[in-house]
Amino acid sequence: MQLKAEVLRAQIEEKLPCAFTVYRRPEQSTIATGIAQIDNEVQGVPLHALTEICGSDMASSGKTSVLTSLLAQATREHFCALVDARDSFDPVSGHAAGIYLPRLLWVRCGTNRMKLPPLEQAFKVADILLQSGGFGLIAVNLSGIPERVVRRIPLSTWFRFSRVIEKFSAALVFVGEEPHATSCAGLVLRVASEPAVFSGNLMMPLKLKVEVVRGRGKRPAYPERYAGYAKKLPEGVGASLSAQSAQWA
Repeated sequence: MQLKAEVLRAQIEEKLPCAFTVYRRPEQSTIATGIAQIDNEVQGVPLHALTEICGSDMASSGKTSVLTSLLAQATREHFCALVDARDSFDPVSGHAAGIYLPRLLWVRCGTNRMKLPPLEQAFKVADILLQSGGFGLIAVNLSGIPERVVRRIPLSTWFRFSRVIEKFSAALVFVGEEPHATSCAGLVLRVASEPAVFSGNLMMPLKLKVEVVRGRGKRPAYPERYAGYAKKLPEGVGASLSAQSAQWA
């Protein structure tokens, strides 16, 4: 019986050499966020993948703090880009938080001299930065963009970004109010800050609640939640952007 099994195995391997090869999932490289609640859970944001960091815009949810901490960690070793859809980044505060500004390209969208809507500007710039390469982290901050506008981005756009970033040793991170990339994302985090605690006249450090909505081996809880809102943006999203379409700080 054992001899028959060995003969059968040999015949299969002759036609399919990798038939009995044990597949081992490769270790995924990440960039640490510098926040223990996140790094202990998922070891940071993954390279070769799209990540979403979500939190409410109604109050201080902590997502901006996560983005700032991530940029501070990433600029230690990588050149990074921040696509700022609402021109809300404060470089003085960022420098104080540890961001190494000489390694950060800040793309400011939403200024009065721009003809395109801020969301379309942000996606066009993100596409160009992805194609150009050279960045270890590309962060797109959509905070402040109305949720009804972000919902119009078709799933095919998120899918395209996820396929492109797979080719590069870089992390692509979107920061917004709700997750939209769904199954196209390698990691989806939802963050919320606990109420501020005072000790005497001093406010204690920010405490975050972090939920892994989607990660390695974890399916999203609501993969098609926003599928009904998928409408096409104006033609040209993902196309090349002229030098006048972005303001570089």
